[in-house]
Amino acid sequence: MEPVGKIVQELFDVLHAKSDEAMQARIWRVLNREYFELCAEVSWHALRANDPVELDFSAASDTTGLWLPSDLLGIDIVWDDDNDVEFFETSRSATVPDEWGYRCFRYWPSRSHLFSGTDLVLNTGATTFTSATLTAAGTSVDGEYVQFDSEPGMYKITDDSGPFTFEPTYYGPKKTQKFFKIRPWEYSQKLNIVDPSEDKLTDRTVDVYYWRMPVPLYREEDVVLLPSTEVLKLRTLRSIPQAKERYPVSERMLDAAFQRAAKLNPTFSRVRSARDKHYQRIDFSKNPFDQR
Repeated sequence: MEPVGKIVQELFDVLHAKSDEAMQARIWRVLNREYFELCAEVSWHALRANDPVELDFSAASDTTGLWLPSDLLGIDIVWDDDNDVEFFETSRSATVPDEWGYRCFRYWPSRSHLFSGTDLVLNTGATTFTSATLTAAGTSVDGEYVQFDSEPGMYKITDDSGPFTFEPTYYGPKKTQKFFKIRPWEYSQKLNIVDPSEDKLTDRTVDVYYWRMPVPLYREEDVVLLPSTEVLKLRTLRSIPQAKERYPVSERMLDAAFQRAAKLNPTFSRVRSARDKHYQRIDFSKNPFDQR
């Protein structure tokens, strides 16, 4: 991990952008796009949530599932600590007949945001924003995630009593009467858990261990949360046509840089004990050779 300023200055040198403000802005924009795409590809250690999100399905008002955090990029494990069960993620609720064990699946339940408006007022370096339409609507958004205009990243609202307080600090450009969306449907999914018979479970609490979106890179002192930053530099160069003649980047170079970063990334620890086909722990309390 290192401050992004070092990478940016190297990109400026390659592209002769020291005095070209338009190219500088383009480099920052492309770099952030490649950064977010890279972060979505692997469970990077520095992006893993410090604590899992706890979902209590027994307290759910219906069986449509429970909301996952909108800044979630991927799931490492879904774990039922009370019953010592891991839920393996599948793409849908109905699976092929030879799949065994407990599973989970996520989906997009809506095609509309919880709330959106066009009167966002937000300053650089702020932890609060205002919106007259959101205040007038009276919609409860405490604990929800907001995305500002076309800026990357997601910010968690921690107080909706007005003005609306969020974290982390926003360092992007100032916004006046701009678009914003809360619980953006494109990033907001629900999770369901099912037993080996494909029946939805509503009797337990599970812990979801996941990795999240990074904080956008706006300032030279902002740290790139990857164990190696070479892959980010190369992908940014590959995405800017003007760099092709000055610094050609091959697929081989990209693959090698990505593998270097992945090799330095600690893997997510998993349960190593012996399990049966339903992923229940085998404790040898019963003779496996008895009649079944």
